[in-house]
Amino acid sequence: MKSLRQILTECTEPQLEQIARLWGLGEALDKRWSHQRTRLEQGMRDAISARFVWEHLGDDERLALYNILGPSARNWVVRDDLPRKVQLSAARYNAALDRVKRQLLVFEVLAKVQGNQLVDHRLGFYAYGNDRKLPIQAVDILYTPMEIANFLYATGREYFVPQSDRSKLSLEKILSPLYQSDLDEIGHRYGIELDGGYYTRADYRSMLAANVAQSEAVDYVLQQLDLTTRNLFTLLCEQDGKLGIQSIREFTSFDDATLSTILHTLAQYAIAFDTFSEHEHILFVPHDLYKNLKEAPTQPSGPKGLVPSSSPPAARSGETIILYDLATVIGTIYQQDIEPTKAGMVPKRIAAKIDPMLRGCPRTGLTDLEENEYLEMLFDVAQELGLIQLSRPSARDIKQHYEPGPALEQWSHLDAVEQTRRLLQFWVGSGRWGDVVGANFVDWYSGYVDPKVVRNSIISQVRTCTPNDWYTVASLVDIMRGRDSFALRPRQRGIPYLGYSKVGELRKHWDTCDREIIIGSLSSSLYELGIVALGYQQSNALEGDEENRQANPDVFMLTDLGAAVLSSEIRSTPTIPPSPMHNGNRSLVVQPNFELLLLQPDFPTLYRLLPLTQVNQVGMVSRLTLTRESVLRAVAAGMRIEKMLQLLEEHSQKGMPQNVDYTLRDWVKLYKGVTISQVVLLEVSSEAVANEIFSSPKLKQLVQDFGLRRLGPCAIALNGDINLPELRRMLDKLGIIARIADDKGPLIRFASTAEKVVTVGRLR
Repeated sequence: MKSLRQILTECTEPQLEQIARLWGLGEALDKRWSHQRTRLEQGMRDAISARFVWEHLGDDERLALYNILGPSARNWVVRDDLPRKVQLSAARYNAALDRVKRQLLVFEVLAKVQGNQLVDHRLGFYAYGNDRKLPIQAVDILYTPMEIANFLYATGREYFVPQSDRSKLSLEKILSPLYQSDLDEIGHRYGIELDGGYYTRADYRSMLAANVAQSEAVDYVLQQLDLTTRNLFTLLCEQDGKLGIQSIREFTSFDDATLSTILHTLAQYAIAFDTFSEHEHILFVPHDLYKNLKEAPTQPSGPKGLVPSSSPPAARSGETIILYDLATVIGTIYQQDIEPTKAGMVPKRIAAKIDPMLRGCPRTGLTDLEENEYLEMLFDVAQELGLIQLSRPSARDIKQHYEPGPALEQWSHLDAVEQTRRLLQFWVGSGRWGDVVGANFVDWYSGYVDPKVVRNSIISQVRTCTPNDWYTVASLVDIMRGRDSFALRPRQRGIPYLGYSKVGELRKHWDTCDREIIIGSLSSSLYELGIVALGYQQSNALEGDEENRQANPDVFMLTDLGAAVLSSEIRSTPTIPPSPMHNGNRSLVVQPNFELLLLQPDFPTLYRLLPLTQVNQVGMVSRLTLTRESVLRAVAAGMRIEKMLQLLEEHSQKGMPQNVDYTLRDWVKLYKGVTISQVVLLEVSSEAVANEIFSSPKLKQLVQDFGLRRLGPCAIALNGDINLPELRRMLDKLGIIARIADDKGPLIRFASTAEKVVTVGRLR
């Protein structure tokens, strides 16, 4: 008995082409199968290809081949026994056998047989059981190569045994013969992955079938298929989920190779399979999957674009609320030392003073706290952007507090468009920035909603709007959902027990969960950034306190600021906007009662005023107050009185009131300050050693970089952040032996005492 590879090796090119046509494999890539025998062999080891073989055989040929493959024959049969099995006339039998031989499906060979068992010591075939007692005979046998026999027999049973008709099975039953690797590949195509828990193959197959059989799963994979395959699947569903292969040929003019490719693709996605049903080669959709497709609620295709709307009776114009609140937080940091709690939160007593000045919507669910979550969000955002940072105390006993960050200087020179653009980019990918949900929100596994997907989708739609035109919120939501219920939950799609099998529940909760998340993101963060304005059909929607307004907006509008923000990317080198004073439009009013009014959103001016003023309100009109404490803190931070007065004079519309000028000068005179810092103290053995240290060319750079200064004839101080081991090595090169004391005082000797000795210790 020859193997399939041996048979193909001995075949001529015409024979190879005949085999390829019979098995539905078409033409070779280079028109010559003799160069691609391995590919041909792989194509024959396949159930779909085997069904093309059975379809192209005649009735007598099928009968002869099936009896050679039958379970009692196991891919071979004694030639003289076959006529009795097929029960055909001699002429029909001989003609059928001759044809299957010429089609290279059956081969004849002289073999040794012991009873009903093949004996071939070279191939490891031995008789067993009672047959071992029988004599060995040399007889002619008919056989099919073992590599293709199993595929031909399994598909032949579908033709001859009605119970093997796969079109009558559920999807789970159809998947039963597949190996775990095959099931994993199907799950991967649907984005379904195991979550690390233990599942038997039966458990996973059941979950996979329950997910794949849902209409949303089919819609999802159809988008991944080519147009030809999608169209054929649509035609199949229109024909009640079952269509003969020959009818498909007549309708599409596809050849067998094209059909085979499509059948393989549909089977790989487990949405349609081929089989024999009542002796006909058909393509079918599993009945449970087809039932779900027919019963699935008809989803509207949704608007092709945003739907315009007339102006609403009540509107909330877009304001840069987040920019105002960030400035409020930064101003507070200038005016008091805010030491975070052990949990990293702002102390409640301080939060209670800041909260009334903030205008953003209260957030919930961002932390384990029940209050101050919006304030904590602002602090997190400011830290992530580098606008504030925690101090690094030089002593262990001093607590950290918030201070201006490294990016604040650049930020203070940006106008509202640039600041908003940077915040918008941060908002899209931030997990620290939370949004408010809509007024009708009811939670249903909302943790699986991906905020980044929601935000990117909203921005992509808002970007298409014409500024100052109103659009319906409903059309925005419909576009974002489309036909995919998992549009906002890509991760949930891949969880077997929460994926497509739960899609019915997801449909029920979409309007009260996912929809409300979209509306909440639009009406909270995007509105607070000033990107959109909101409109309401009910005229009383804006009545009452702003924080108590719960109604969802009906329409929205892209503001001029939003259009400018979305028009281009962040500039790598931001330009400093001209100060209003350069065009005579000074925005600051300094009042005799020490109150400052900034009459327009002039952020560069506002940030210059924050270090020396107390914030009362930041908004379209900002109110700040000069207090003795705020002025003295500015002096302590390094701002001189002349700089303060010049700043106020340059931006003031009417100049400085005389009493304010005099009072500020008097307050500054009251300033008494002391700087506490750690230094490294060098106690040298003599004044001559100290002179040598300061005069040495090798230590000249050290003197400049670390601020060496003499405190006395034998005492030298330098900055506390110097590397002590490096200092000791440098002194050692001068022949000066250093003994380094630890923080607690005891001396640690590193060398024996010599004529030149320096004791290095930290002076607190």
